[in-house]
Amino acid sequence: MIKRSEKEIIKNWKRQSGKPLVSCCCISYNHEKYIESALDSILMQKTDFPFEIIVRDDCSTDQTQNIIKKYAKKFPSIIKPILEEENQYSKGVNPGLATFKHAKGKYIAILECDDFWTDANKLQKQTDFLERHDKFIISYHDCSLIDKNDKIISNTINSNLKDYTSEELKCGNIFIHPNTTLFRNIEIVFPKIFDGILNGDTVMFHLLGFHGHGKYQSDIKNSVYRVHGAGIWSSLDRIQKMKNNIKTKQALQKNLCDEPELVKKIEDNITRSSLSHLRQSLAEKDLKAYYEIIKFIIFNKNLDNRIIIKHYKDIFERVYKKILTGSTNH
Repeated sequence: MIKRSEKEIIKNWKRQSGKPLVSCCCISYNHEKYIESALDSILMQKTDFPFEIIVRDDCSTDQTQNIIKKYAKKFPSIIKPILEEENQYSKGVNPGLATFKHAKGKYIAILECDDFWTDANKLQKQTDFLERHDKFIISYHDCSLIDKNDKIISNTINSNLKDYTSEELKCGNIFIHPNTTLFRNIEIVFPKIFDGILNGDTVMFHLLGFHGHGKYQSDIKNSVYRVHGAGIWSSLDRIQKMKNNIKTKQALQKNLCDEPELVKKIEDNITRSSLSHLRQSLAEKDLKAYYEIIKFIIFNKNLDNRIIIKHYKDIFERVYKKILTGSTNH
């Protein structure tokens, strides 16, 4: 646990009462090994404004809730625990939205409790920017990847991070990690067409795109995202991730039915992504993956596969015949 006291944290706050300016929304489930690092990385933030930490635990079966209670006792004015007695995710409750509804701040920052921040001035820098630039709805920065043993997997989530227009946010062709973000606390309602979509972050950025642009702030040190098998997304294989990504993009298209130019841009992105997966599986000589991708493309009724098929016409015809005859020996 961080050595800073609650008094030390709030002493530089220009206003010490009233609503917090920023709500840090933390989602936890069985994170006893990592949650202290997550909470400490928020409590180390140096700000001239008040912030709150909303920690929502979805009925962990380890010691996570006890750790949260310990922190809430030491920082009662900052940490607001929500400790579920029954697991809500299994009942279809979106953990992010369930946490956001308790946020009192003008801005929201996200941090899952197996990740952490490294820059003590992160919240101050992002808030200062959004306070000065009304046309931007969200700020974000770079992120490093580590494994469950803290070994570095990658120093960056994307070497080409940049500002995004509202249209790019809507189209979902972006590279933003949730634990790097700060965005305006507007009411986010997920339309029914997004039910069952695993890429909830992409959907959230899509919905924020209707309200403004995205700002990449390169002057903020990387946050850290932990990749481990216990994560819902991390546990999927490459083909499952590809299918979910395409399913998400198609849902975005439905939500943009009044903007045909953006629908076309998403279709082009799906085509490029599908071809990229095909080429990658060929380069790796992963014929099983190649077969699964082709089968998915051909039988996906909602996918405009004509352009993809044109690129691989001869191979597609041979493999398609194998699919029709039920043969998988190739």
